[in-house]
Amino acid sequence: MQIKSIKIIVNPKKEWAIKLAKEVGLFLIQNKFKISKQKADLTICIGGDGTILYANHKDRIDGAILGIGSSTSVVCILRNDNWKEKILDLIKSANVEKRLSLLCEFEGKKISAINDVVIHSCDYRVIKINLKINGETFEFQGDGVIISTPTGSTAYAYSAGGKTLSTVSREIEIVPICPYKRTFETEITDQNSEIEIICDRGSALIIDGIFIGKVKPNQTIRVKKGEDVSFIV
Repeated sequence: MQIKSIKIIVNPKKEWAIKLAKEVGLFLIQNKFKISKQKADLTICIGGDGTILYANHKDRIDGAILGIGSSTSVVCILRNDNWKEKILDLIKSANVEKRLSLLCEFEGKKISAINDVVIHSCDYRVIKINLKINGETFEFQGDGVIISTPTGSTAYAYSAGGKTLSTVSREIEIVPICPYKRTFETEITDQNSEIEIICDRGSALIIDGIFIGKVKPNQTIRVKKGEDVSFIV
């Protein structure tokens, strides 16, 4: 892969990211790269992991992804204090890693997830979750459930007791959130699995940390493999 044109997306709520975006843009122009607003070979997201997730949610990603974040970032492989030392080598080598994403069907919409799809109770009460994985049914009570990609396995899924997967793994991880009496344990299934979630009470649908909407009682949420997302590594 040869990278010629680059899109820059910045988190407008972070002053350091706005300032850095100008520096990065000028630096890339000086090194003969074209800065483009669309149809780019590479999208550089500046601001942290959430900036990448939000840009994907808004369908603003073109080509491969390269993130610049702070010391707390995980998905971003460049830091705001060392980006200049490594960015040219990464772009020129253009080593692309294709990662599994998820596709969630909700009220006629298909929504992409880089990290996870989460169903969570809207209040302090537990919800009864009916979970189908390739037609096999599991039922448990708890605060919710996380359907995670390998990329997301180091995020909310890990905090909830899930296992860390390699970013290039072709598996989907299903992690219960505080299951009553631990009647359901973390399940790892292959990428071609089809997953359905039904809850007995109203609950919240959250995708990549972004609130999507209220799920009605007994409404079906479907999750399956989405299109691969490319990261520069």
